[in-house]
Amino acid sequence: MGEEMHYKDVSELSEALGRAGDARELAGLTRGVRAFVAGRAESGDVLDTGRAAAALYDGLLARAAVLARDRPPGGFCLAALGSQARGEQFLATDQDNALILPDPADAPEAREAWTAFAARLRDVLAAAGLPPCPKGIMAATPEWRRTLREWREALDAAADRPDAGGVLLVSLLADVRAVWGDPALAEALAGQVRRHAADAPLLVRGLAREALRFAPESGFPGPFSGFGKNHTSLDLKRAAVYPLALGVKALALEAGLTETGTVERLDGLVRRGLVGGELGARLTRAFACVQGLRLRAQARALAAGRAPDNLIERDALPVTDREALRQALHAVAELAAVLEHHFGLAYLT
Repeated sequence: MGEEMHYKDVSELSEALGRAGDARELAGLTRGVRAFVAGRAESGDVLDTGRAAAALYDGLLARAAVLARDRPPGGFCLAALGSQARGEQFLATDQDNALILPDPADAPEAREAWTAFAARLRDVLAAAGLPPCPKGIMAATPEWRRTLREWREALDAAADRPDAGGVLLVSLLADVRAVWGDPALAEALAGQVRRHAADAPLLVRGLAREALRFAPESGFPGPFSGFGKNHTSLDLKRAAVYPLALGVKALALEAGLTETGTVERLDGLVRRGLVGGELGARLTRAFACVQGLRLRAQARALAAGRAPDNLIERDALPVTDREALRQALHAVAELAAVLEHHFGLAYLT
C-alpha cells in the first residue's frame, strides 16, 4: 500500500511504468503518477508539470497497450488526443486515444483482431484507474479506430461538409501524437489535417466559432463576473482553457504551424507576427494562471478523497487568485474578440 508515494521524479516513475506486469500493478503506478503531479501543485512551473504529467500518462498508455496485446500485427499507431496530446494534462483524466491502422487491416480477421485489442486496452486502462471517455473518444469506439486511408477519407468528408462532427474531428486530430507504434502514421495524419485547414477555411472558422461558444464576454466589471449570476463555482476548462486552447489552435492551423502545445502555438504565432507580442504574453500568463488554479483545485480534491474535476469555488479563492483569474478571463475575452474579427464570425451562420 502506498508504494506509489515513493517516486520522486519522472524518469523513476517512467521506468516503473515500463516494467508493470499487470493491470493491478499499473493501478498502483497510476496512483503514483497522480501523487507525483499533485505534489507539484504548489511549486514549480505549472506548464512544465503538465508536460511531465503527459509524459507519464504516455508511459501508462503504452504499457497498457503492451499488456492488452495478443500477437497484434505491426505497422499501426496508438495515438493520444486532446490535452494529453498537447502536453497539458493534470489529474482529471480519462481515455482519449485513437488507433491508426495499416491499410491491410481491411481484412475481416484483422478487423476482429484490432477490435479485440482495443476492447482489452480500454479494460486495462479502466482497471488501472483511467475511466473510459464518456464521449467515446477512444480506440475502443469504431470511429476512433481506422486505417490511415479511412482517416483521410473522414477528413475529406469533414472538409466537404464542415458540420459540428467534422469540426470536432479536425480539432482532435490537429493535436494527434504518437504514443506507441509507428509515429509516421500520426505524422501523416497530422499533415493531412494541416492540408485540409489550408484548403477548407470553413473548417478553421468552425474551430474559431466553437471557441467563442465558451469564451467569456469582454468588459467584466469585477473579479467574479466569470462565475455568472448566483453561481459560486466556475468550470475553468470550459470557461478558459477550452476557448483559449481552441482559439489558438484555429489561428495556428490557419498559419500552417506544426506545433501542438497551446503555448508553443502561441509562440509560433507571435514569431510570425500573427499575434501581437503583448497579447501573446497576456494569453500565456492567462493559460498558466488557469492551469495553476485547476491543478491546485484538483490536488486538494485528491487529498480529500474526491474525484478531481475542473471546478473552482469563488469563496475559496484568495484575493490574489481572484485578481489573477479576472485578468486571465479578460485575456481570453480579448482573444475571442480577435477571433470574431479575424474570421468574420459575426457574419458566419
